Amino acid sequence: MTKETATSRPQWTPKDTIWMMGVYGATVGAGTLFLPVEIGTRGPLVFVLLLLLAIPLALVPHVLITRVFMRDQQGLDSADHTLPLFGSFFGAKGRQAMKLFFCVAHYPVTLVYAVSLVNALSHFLSERLHISGINRGALTLVVLFILHLVLSKGRDKVVSTMSALALPFAIAIIVIAATQIPAWDFSNITHAWQQTPSSSMGNTLKDLWLTLPLIAFSLCSAPLIPALASWYREPGNGGEKQSIRVIRRAYALILFSIIFFVLSCILSTPRETFEMAKAQNLNVLSVIGGNGGMSAILYLAPFIAILGMTKSFLGISMPVAETFNALASDLFHLKRNSQIKQIKLVISVLMFIVTSIVVYLNPDVINMIETVCGPLIAIFLFIIPTWLIFTRPALQPLRGALSVMVMISGILTVSALLYSMF
Repeated sequence: MTKETATSRPQWTPKDTIWMMGVYGATVGAGTLFLPVEIGTRGPLVFVLLLLLAIPLALVPHVLITRVFMRDQQGLDSADHTLPLFGSFFGAKGRQAMKLFFCVAHYPVTLVYAVSLVNALSHFLSERLHISGINRGALTLVVLFILHLVLSKGRDKVVSTMSALALPFAIAIIVIAATQIPAWDFSNITHAWQQTPSSSMGNTLKDLWLTLPLIAFSLCSAPLIPALASWYREPGNGGEKQSIRVIRRAYALILFSIIFFVLSCILSTPRETFEMAKAQNLNVLSVIGGNGGMSAILYLAPFIAILGMTKSFLGISMPVAETFNALASDLFHLKRNSQIKQIKLVISVLMFIVTSIVVYLNPDVINMIETVCGPLIAIFLFIIPTWLIFTRPALQPLRGALSVMVMISGILTVSALLYSMF
């Protein structure tokens, strides 16, 4: 099948462009907005780390996991729409375990997006529109009710909503980065370097090591890759060769826009602003331009951040909710449509309640990214594919230096979680 599909449509088509922009939109989102804050507070050395590790932490593992998915020989199972790949490499219990792990790894990401969204919206209403007396509990319930209402409309509605938000958000952050060029001040970097506490080489390496989960999270589009691979496996859609072309072109755009955006932010914004944003649990678009008086960007940037986080929340919540539904249906052996609808409603209500409580408590989102989201996603993106490559004969052609590099990157990222826990 791979040979047939790879040779039947070698030309680039509009559908390839849609998938490429889909990967771009799934990656350049809420996590991207926290990178300048983290780099701005930790120091320019982290930006150098981003430049050096962007390819091994982003492009290479996504290419590798796509190749693993494309070589899965299991036939498409119309009853399982949540994790359609990895199937032939695991037994029935293994596939159920993968569904559970997918939920455990990605549900905290939805919490990060929800917290960030409510914080950005609250800051925008109070600081930019000067609306006082905003009740965080009421705002949380209203925002999450609207988001879950969209989720209840089904996959097509969610995907169409995401599509409407993804490209404008991606264009907006590039435009925002470009508009900051006149305000670039290279002394921001030199001052930040001087203000960064001096420490031994060992402590410096430890700080960089603990930043790996944030970088991996900010450059990750793993939840979208199974759907992409599923489509390209279909006869006539291009096969593995075309799917890899899409991933490579998408990440060329991703790396350019993220690096440009982060560089523009740290050159145009003083360290004190980043420290304030981190203390208040805000993303960079909520504070960018705040010291420059009244301007269009003062209002545009936070609004774009809200749109981006809405897109990110919907994009991750949809597959998580569907996977929870499939797990519950299997656990209780539900077959009738009425029973499945009831369990979907119960799961939706439970997710709404848990998410509302977490958003109201307002935990440190960067800490959540570094200690929970980044490492768990790293297991899904780095560890599991490379473990399969070195243990499954069907994936033997993928063994080599690149797969070893991906495995090492994943181990380093996951070990940052273990260090933080102990």
